[in-house]
Amino acid sequence: MSDKNKIFNTLIKTYVFFSLTVGITVVILLVILNFQMKQKFDNTVLSNLRANEIVRQDYSNIRSDAIESFNGWVEILDENLHVIYVKGKKQDNSFAYTEKELNSLFYDQKKNLYQTSLAPFKTENGKTAYCLIKIPKTYIKQEFTVTSAAKDHITVFTTLLVQTFLLFLLLFGINVYIYSRWMAMKITNPLLSIANGIRNITNGYYYKRIHFKANYELMKIQNYFNLMAEKLEKTEKDKKQLEESKQRMLVHISHDLKTPITTIQGYVEALQMGLIKEEAKKKKALHIIHTKTRLVTELIEDVFELSKLESSDYPFATESLDISEFIREISAEYYWLFEEKYFHFQFEIPPREILVSFNYTLLYRAVSNVLSNALKYNSKGTNVSISLIEDTQKIYINITDDGIGIPSPIKEKVFEAFFRGDQSRQSDGGTGLGLTISKHIVEKHGGQIYLHIDEGKTKFQITLPKAGYNKNLAQN
Repeated sequence: MSDKNKIFNTLIKTYVFFSLTVGITVVILLVILNFQMKQKFDNTVLSNLRANEIVRQDYSNIRSDAIESFNGWVEILDENLHVIYVKGKKQDNSFAYTEKELNSLFYDQKKNLYQTSLAPFKTENGKTAYCLIKIPKTYIKQEFTVTSAAKDHITVFTTLLVQTFLLFLLLFGINVYIYSRWMAMKITNPLLSIANGIRNITNGYYYKRIHFKANYELMKIQNYFNLMAEKLEKTEKDKKQLEESKQRMLVHISHDLKTPITTIQGYVEALQMGLIKEEAKKKKALHIIHTKTRLVTELIEDVFELSKLESSDYPFATESLDISEFIREISAEYYWLFEEKYFHFQFEIPPREILVSFNYTLLYRAVSNVLSNALKYNSKGTNVSISLIEDTQKIYINITDDGIGIPSPIKEKVFEAFFRGDQSRQSDGGTGLGLTISKHIVEKHGGQIYLHIDEGKTKFQITLPKAGYNKNLAQN
């Protein structure tokens, strides 16, 4: 998302939009007020105070009411500037003017007692005449705002001003509402969605996500929030699975311990009570007791080992060793065990040295657990092979057999604690923790263990990083 979508830019845009809208509103209202004032005042009595507005050819019909309301009068002068007609109450003694005297009437001097207005016109007989208006200056200043006509103008002006102000308030309110809704859509609504998402997380609804379109910063918050919710959901699922696994482990441990201990207890009581008298049967009973005791010991040791491996701070030392030599040694040991059970055992190991950082004892147990399972659960004639392959960063230990196989539906469960497979792989006394321990050991080394089932063959693949690439191990 580009920087154009940041909240700062949005606020600038909305502020400019708001200011322009208010400014345009004020301009429009001023234009409307001016238009209304012209409509109200252009044809009112105020326009009748100017000579060019009231003059006409038949000067006897001149409307002088407005002028006379201010104690003024109208004089009609002939072309020689002699007064030939007066309308209103004349207050001076001038009945003829020189051109200089007439011009002096318009000078802004204190000796001029009257406000004058002059307009030439043609009479009905075509002669040139002049319309002269005189209004006392003092009287205009004192009486102009108190006449009925002036009061009417003030009332009209005040009414227009109030109407314009009310219209401004209405338009301003609409503008504020639109601006608020716009800001709510851009900021408030996303924040409300985030608040609802936080409430869902607080209530344990980790599967719920928030979805909205907003500015760059809010979209980043949404992405990080959904990522957090996803991780919390995964953590909660892992927690539940761990609790279920622990509960299942307790059930399995109880069961696996109860069975041999019950057997041991039964034979011990029989020997104590003298129920077994024959020497051969006594030896057989002691052998069974010894076997079951070893099974209990092995189970306890495996559980203890697994609990240590599951601890994140379990310490173990590693050193850079030749993994090729390691595989040769374990292959040599198991070769005779497979031969005794009539298995066909093959190995493929590079002759060169390949350095890997690992703990010899722990990795030996991880690989031997897989080989022991192949030896334990398959019948004679089974082909078993172990191979070592390398690339630039990893090595691959492949253990393959073509025995009874593992059904695909339980492929993902073989590394779970106490899992022993279906009826074709019934336990002959194993703890069911071998592959689980192997998985933890390999992961402690920064590697992975996989199960591949293809064309009747079962392949366990262990991957380990070469020396210098073991990042996960360094973190542990």
